[in-house]
Amino acid sequence: MNIYNYAMFNKYDEVIVRVQEILKEALCECITEDGVKVYTRYAIPGEIVKVKIFSTRPYYYGDVVEVISPSSLRVQPACKYFGQCGGCDLQMLPYQEQLKVKKHILLKEFQKEIDGFDLSVIGDVVPSPKELNYRNSVMFRVDPKRRRRIGFLKRDTNILIDIDECKISSELINYALKKVREQKNFPPHVFKVRSTTTGDLVVNQIETEEFEDRDVIEKVRVDDIEFYFKISRESFFQVNSYMIPVWLSHIREEIKRSDCDKSLGLDLYAGVGLISFFVSDLFDKVIGVEISRTSVRNARENIEMNNIKNVEVLEGDVAKYIDSMPVGDIVIIDPSRNGIEERVISSIGERHSREGKPRKIIYSSCNYETMIRDLKLFISLGYEVEKVTPFDMFPQTHHLELVAVLSD
Repeated sequence: MNIYNYAMFNKYDEVIVRVQEILKEALCECITEDGVKVYTRYAIPGEIVKVKIFSTRPYYYGDVVEVISPSSLRVQPACKYFGQCGGCDLQMLPYQEQLKVKKHILLKEFQKEIDGFDLSVIGDVVPSPKELNYRNSVMFRVDPKRRRRIGFLKRDTNILIDIDECKISSELINYALKKVREQKNFPPHVFKVRSTTTGDLVVNQIETEEFEDRDVIEKVRVDDIEFYFKISRESFFQVNSYMIPVWLSHIREEIKRSDCDKSLGLDLYAGVGLISFFVSDLFDKVIGVEISRTSVRNARENIEMNNIKNVEVLEGDVAKYIDSMPVGDIVIIDPSRNGIEERVISSIGERHSREGKPRKIIYSSCNYETMIRDLKLFISLGYEVEKVTPFDMFPQTHHLELVAVLSD
């Protein structure tokens, strides 16, 4: 039956559905007895649930108001705000089942979007060492006029959910949230809290009675190599401090096992230098490129702080730099959620065709949709996807960090 038959259900109708599948962004596809598709969240395949419709276009979408027949997999969520706050979407499942759901979504999306893609190159999701309290930074929203609320927006709405604790944020961040709530001067707007594994804790963008608004220093250790990173409030840094070493170790191993020339390593979208530093011992020279001025400043401060002699970070747009800069056999790319600009991929492909370089591309992404889009372009230019390894950088959510290895 056509899901666009809008006369079937109206807004606020309650309908009973069977959950069929969890799709991308953890959207649950359900079906009524009459075969009408309805979408919801926080449900498990096989369950029978009652859904209250709040949107009829472009499809029927609503909230679960009752789980009539729960799955045997369903567990009590760790967080009392689960299903209200828009941060997590898989807490109704045991952690190992969450990993299976994420792998299923990946396989489905790659198969749908890339014709003839060999799904066997996609590995199992590498679990996070910590399932909760892993986030090292959080942006809190504030509503100072309505009951002095601090929290996050309910998914798909502008409704602020007031919270006193976030189960995926570090204990330090939750401590800071408590103290900010208790202080006399309530924050007037959004603010950021950042913590480190060494116990540093700052609150950015507002004045507080206990915390400073400043940079932090984070320590990261991988394979007996240790570096310190100065991070400003505007600079990006991976949010899962416990997964970072696992992810970086994988990138290092991919470079180690390669027989490519290692005189030059290129790190595109280099941020504060995280990847550049941890591959610096594998290359004669590493050049990073980053457009964010604050990240470049941090990266250069970090080079000096760690006394690294063979890493250079250039400030500028990768799309403008790529045609004129030297490129070695191996290129590492870790862009924002927007993915790689088409101009960058085309430039790499032209060099590949003309000079036989680069031979290997290591592409890390927190957005599988833009990664799939970009991989299709690389494939059209003659590259082959050797493997895709998913890392659960974001437990309890549908998000993943992927590392794809491409070769000529």
